[in-house]
Amino acid sequence: MFGLTTKAFIAVTEGLRRFKEDKRGVTAIEYGLIAVLIAAFIIVVFNSNEGFIAALKEKFAGLATDIKGVKTQITK
Repeated sequence: MFGLTTKAFIAVTEGLRRFKEDKRGVTAIEYGLIAVLIAAFIIVVFNSNEGFIAALKEKFAGLATDIKGVKTQITK
């Protein structure tokens, strides 16, 4: 009645429909994607030369200079 091509088309169509409606594991995949994005963000922020760590080092160096300046003013 149906040709081989038609049977294959029906089987593929039904398989795709079942795959699309299957919601198992979706939450785990979403959490995995969120974890990957957060990890990538952290790597970019902390490993770039103009990133967070460089700005933090610059602020602490300025703070140390200011503290040394105050100390020399007090002792004079």
